[in-house]
Amino acid sequence: MKIAALAAALAAAANPAAARGNPPCKPQAQGYDSQTIECTLSGAAKRYRFRASFSGSHDDTTASMSTVLDGAPLACDKGSKTELMGEDGEVSLECRFSIADKPDTKHLSVTLSWRHAQYKDFELRAD
Repeated sequence: MKIAALAAALAAAANPAAARGNPPCKPQAQGYDSQTIECTLSGAAKRYRFRASFSGSHDDTTASMSTVLDGAPLACDKGSKTELMGEDGEVSLECRFSIADKPDTKHLSVTLSWRHAQYKDFELRAD
């Protein structure tokens, strides 16, 4: 029993988002002003929220995100914020989306691009 608890703790440390019940994601190699994140969506969740955070934004900052689900463009729900320009301070982009209730695994790819800001982190949550 102790071995199983240790294995669970090690898995949680390796992927904290999955430990909190969020889908597992893996950032790809980050460029100077871009980042691609690959995520695996499976299970009962139908609604998701992907959020990317930046710091040091100012009047000439731009940022945008594009989302792809299983190789096809994914439209974010109304109220999402997939681009920004000229905002100061701590800023973020957000894509809320829904997927059909199917038993198969889905693959989400999010590409972030920015200028004149510093990329901080991302979070994908099942709503």
